[in-house]
Amino acid sequence: MKGLRVPGFDDIAKALKYIIDLSLGSGAVSGALVPVRGPEGSFPWILASDTAPLEGAEPLPPVMPVQGARALASFTQDPPEGKVLAVMRPCEARASIEVAKLQQSDLDGTILLTMDCPGVVPLADLSSDDSLEPDPGDPASLRPLCRQCTQFTAAGDISVARSGEGIYLLPLTEKGRLFAKELGFTGGETELPEWRARTDALIKQREEAALESHRSIRLEAQGLEGLAAFFSGCVGCRSCRTVCPVCYCRLCFIDMKDRRSSAADHLARSASAGAARLVTDTLLFHIGRMSHMSLSCVSCGMCEDACPSDIPVGRLMSMVSVGTSQLFGYSAGASPDDPLPLTVFEPEELHEYED
Repeated sequence: MKGLRVPGFDDIAKALKYIIDLSLGSGAVSGALVPVRGPEGSFPWILASDTAPLEGAEPLPPVMPVQGARALASFTQDPPEGKVLAVMRPCEARASIEVAKLQQSDLDGTILLTMDCPGVVPLADLSSDDSLEPDPGDPASLRPLCRQCTQFTAAGDISVARSGEGIYLLPLTEKGRLFAKELGFTGGETELPEWRARTDALIKQREEAALESHRSIRLEAQGLEGLAAFFSGCVGCRSCRTVCPVCYCRLCFIDMKDRRSSAADHLARSASAGAARLVTDTLLFHIGRMSHMSLSCVSCGMCEDACPSDIPVGRLMSMVSVGTSQLFGYSAGASPDDPLPLTVFEPEELHEYED
C-alpha cells in the first residue's frame, strides 16, 4: 500500500480536520458531513457548507451514537448538487456502499473519507464516564465488536493512515485519487511498511478474538432452543432494527398484520404439540433479520449498543455474516461494483445444499 504524505501532522484527527477545511476552502466539495461535539457529550452529525460551523468537528468521537451511513442516506437518495465529503469510520463507509446498492442512497456526488479507526467505547460506559477514550492497543477499552474488527482501515474512496511518525492519504478509488489531486497532493506515493506491519499484526490479533467470539456464540445459540434462550431477554423494542444502517424497509415483515397467526392457529399448534410458545414473533423477527441482513452486515455494533437487555446481538449477527459471506464469496461494502448476491441469478450455485 502506498500513500501521499500530509506534511505537518502526526495526529490523524488533526489531519482529518485539516483535510475537511482544505476541501471546503478550496471549493473541492460543496459540503462536509462530519460528527461534532454537542452538549452533554453528544456527537450529532452536521452537513457544513463552510468551515465556521466545524470548530467543534470531532471526526473520531469516542462513541458511535448514530451510524454515519444512516446520516448520509438521510439526504442522498437523490444525488446532491456539487460534491459532499463524508468523513466516516471504515464500517460506516462500507455500510454506505451497501445502502447505495439497496438504492437507498446515491454516492455519485459523495467522497467517502475514512481513517485508521481506533474503535469506540461502549455507549453505556461513556454515559457514566465521559473521559473514556478508545485505545486500539487495549482491547478492554473497546466495545466487543471493535475488539474483533479486522476491517478498521483503508475503506471508502480515500483513507487517512499513520505510518511511523507521519500521516498519509491512501487513495483507494479513482474518485479518491482525483480528490487527492484536487487538494494538491500530487507528490510521489510512498510505500508504508510500518503501517502495513502494524495493521497486519492487529488484524491477526483481531482474527483470533473473532474466532473465539464466534465459537462462544455458536455454542450459546445452537439450535432453536439455544436461540430461544439467547433471545429470552428480548423485550421486542426493535431498537436493533432502528439503529441498523442497512435496515431500511418502511414496513418490517414482522409488523404486517396479515402475517399474524389467529387464536385458532395458536390453539391448533398447542393441541398438536401439547404447548405453543408465546410470543411467537421474537425468534421470527431475529431469524428473519439475520436472513435479510447478514450479507450486508458490516459488524458496526450499533445493534448491540442499542439493546436495552444487553443481548450480544451484534456478535451473533457478525458470526452469521461471516458464514454467509464465505458462502457467496462476498464482502459487505468492499466495492460498489460487487453486486449483492441475492440480486444475482447464477445457474450453477449452491447445488451442494439441494436434497
